[in-house]
Amino acid sequence: MKALLLKDFLAMKSQLKMIITILLLFIAVSFFLQDSFYLVLSIFIFGTIQVTASFTYDEMSHWDLYANTLPLEKSEIVKSKYILSLLLSIGTLLLFSPILLLINYWTNGIPLIDFLPIICLMTTGSLIIMSFLLPIYIKFGPQKGRLFLFLIVILPIIGFNASLSFILDKLPPVETLQKLSYVSPIFGAILFILSYMLSVKFYETKEF
Repeated sequence: MKALLLKDFLAMKSQLKMIITILLLFIAVSFFLQDSFYLVLSIFIFGTIQVTASFTYDEMSHWDLYANTLPLEKSEIVKSKYILSLLLSIGTLLLFSPILLLINYWTNGIPLIDFLPIICLMTTGSLIIMSFLLPIYIKFGPQKGRLFLFLIVILPIIGFNASLSFILDKLPPVETLQKLSYVSPIFGAILFILSYMLSVKFYETKEF
C-alpha cells in the first residue's frame, strides 16, 4: 500500500512547483480580496484535480497492465486511490486550516465559531465528489472521466455561484444548518465506503 501511494506522489513531484505557486497565488488573492473563500475553493479543487491526474499518469505509463502482474490484490490497488484522495482532498484542507483561520482573522471574516461547520461541509463535499468520480474514472478511464469531472465538479460550482442569492433565501435557519454540518461527514463517509465497494467490483471485472 505504501509503495502504491509513493508511486502516485512521485508522479506528482514534477508539478510540485506549479502546485505551490497556484496555492500561494490563491492565498494572496484571499488576503487582497479579504475573503478566505477563494483559498478554500482552490484547496477543494486542487485535491480533486490531483487525484484525477493520477489516473492520467497511470494510463500514460500503462501502470495497470504492470500492476496486475504483481502479487497485489485488486482491492489494494483501488484502496490506494481512495486513500490518496483522502490525503489530498481532506488532508490538504485540514493542513491549510491554520492559514484559513489567519486570513479570516486578518480580514475580519466569519466568526470563529462558524468556521468549524464550514470545514465539516467542505470535508463532506470532498467525500461526496470523490465518491462519484473515483468509480467513474476506474470504470471508464481518465479520457471519459474528464467529462464527468466537468459535470460533477465544475458545472455545479458555476451553477451554485450563479444562483447563490436564490439558494440563500431557501436555506433553513443557521442553527439548523450548523447542526446538520456537524453530522454531514458521517453521511459522506458512508457514501465513500459504498463507492469503494463499487469501484472494487468495477476494477475486478475490467479488462486491461
